[in-house]
Amino acid sequence: MLYLTMEHSTRMFMENTLALEMRRLLESNAQPQGFLQFPSTSLGSSPTYWQACDSRGNVLGSTDNLRGHVLPLSDTGLRSVQEGQAVYEVTRVNNVPMLVYSHPVTMSGGTLGILQVARSIAEQEQAVQTLQTSLVFGGVFTLLIAVGGGWLIAGVSLRPIDQMTRTAHMIGIERNFSRRVQHNGPQDEVGRLATTFNSMLFALETAYQQVAQALQAQRSFIADASHELRTPLTTLRGNLALLQREPPISTEDRTAVLGDIVDENERMIRLVNDLMTLARADYAPKVELETISLPRLFADIERQAKSLNPTCTFSVRNIPDMQVIASRDLLKQVLLILLDNAFKFTPEQGCVELCAQQRGDQVFINVRDTGIGIAEATLPHIFQRFYRANQARSGSGYGLGLAIAKALIEKQRGQIHAESEPGQGSTFTIILPASVASIPVTHQLPDNAQPAKVYSYAQS
Repeated sequence: MLYLTMEHSTRMFMENTLALEMRRLLESNAQPQGFLQFPSTSLGSSPTYWQACDSRGNVLGSTDNLRGHVLPLSDTGLRSVQEGQAVYEVTRVNNVPMLVYSHPVTMSGGTLGILQVARSIAEQEQAVQTLQTSLVFGGVFTLLIAVGGGWLIAGVSLRPIDQMTRTAHMIGIERNFSRRVQHNGPQDEVGRLATTFNSMLFALETAYQQVAQALQAQRSFIADASHELRTPLTTLRGNLALLQREPPISTEDRTAVLGDIVDENERMIRLVNDLMTLARADYAPKVELETISLPRLFADIERQAKSLNPTCTFSVRNIPDMQVIASRDLLKQVLLILLDNAFKFTPEQGCVELCAQQRGDQVFINVRDTGIGIAEATLPHIFQRFYRANQARSGSGYGLGLAIAKALIEKQRGQIHAESEPGQGSTFTIILPASVASIPVTHQLPDNAQPAKVYSYAQS
């Protein structure tokens, strides 16, 4: 655009200059005679050349500075002048570029003639050519500078992205989610991308650790379940082998062996039921919660609990009309598990108490006993599956009762914990919401959600 503008401006300046010169000549020679009186002066520093022709283009006269040369007029230009139109033409005279302005005039006697004025445009063409050369080389140089600068700037700007690419590649190879992208630049788009990438790596690391822990817990669970099932299965196989002996065993021994088989079968049934309860608690959908009246629930539990251990004193502390948000069947099952444990490890004439109190938006349900208690080192592990503290507390169980209780309470968006002192007894506390508003936001269902299926687990 600069080149075209410069070329057009130069051409227009020269054309205007020649038109002005032509007008001055015509005004000074109102009745020119043969066009012999040409001006002897030049406009500016460049000489002006004049020439007069007849209507056919034959030269009638010219200025001395042409030195015998003729200002040419093309056929197209001649026809235009004959039709009364002035024309501009670029031509070369003695190998010098010229701009020739041809204008029709009326000669003496009324005949038509042509008056031509010309000036050299060599300097203008040289200036335009110099500009063109400067623009070409300057443009190439500027383009190289722009490409080099852009490459450097892009390299610096995209370096964090390259680091993220290498980090992601190394994470995929090493499976090491603890790696992070190091970015010390400003918090622009790339900085925010690096921060987001590091946050994603932290979330992946946490999820990976949780999956690893879950897999390890699953392996331990399967190993413990296999170990617990091995003993009754081995006993059953041995007793069946006794029944197949020849000669057969005595009637008394046969009766004893069948009794052992029945006992071991019942133990395996209880173990399988406990495992199914835990599996359902782990993988079942969210249970449907409802508002439960604790006095009514405690009245039902009191009737059933008296048959668990008639040698202990069992009491239910009088509570007002307190309500809790939970699943009635699951909460009842948890309380019966805790009461069964309390009766099991409380000596005769001991006391077991069931009570509840409300603090703000939470309800605390306590199961207290005056039994043998739990050692301090054992207390953090009692809710683990297949964990049995010692022979005094293990009995004939599998160590799944408290694990089931914990899983069912968490399924109801609650918490459970224990306090104990050896020789003084234990207290198990269940914490549940007293209203829908007190349920943690992450556990609330949307208003238009369908209620989840209720899973009712049979007590083992």
